[in-house]
Amino acid sequence: MVWREEAPEGKLDLLLTLDFRMTSTTVFSDVVLPAATWYEKHDLSSTDMHPFVHAFNPAISPPWQTRTDWDAFHTIAREFSRQAAEHLGVRKDVVAAPLLHDTPDELANPHGRVRDWKAGSASRFPAAPCPN
Repeated sequence: MVWREEAPEGKLDLLLTLDFRMTSTTVFSDVVLPAATWYEKHDLSSTDMHPFVHAFNPAISPPWQTRTDWDAFHTIAREFSRQAAEHLGVRKDVVAAPLLHDTPDELANPHGRVRDWKAGSASRFPAAPCPN
């Protein structure tokens, strides 16, 4: 452990909060979006004291400019997606999957070493030990 007399300081470019109370986070936020309360939205809640889930149904519609969490996140995500197409272009997803325990994929790789068929260290023909 390294002890530092002065704590490192950094800068947060933007802090956006979605809350219906004035908390310590909202006090320091750049943008505070008004959120609906428990009485104004469909929600699920659970506690560590009970092994069941509580379902809430709204008693009233969200007043003024408040929105439910889902509504706010959905609106932000839609706008991010719209701007991402222009600013980020097209991206290709890369999916990495582990070799599951005691499966043909894992058993085809002795000692957990995946051999590269492109480099010639493994056969690339069907039925030969070769990973996906």
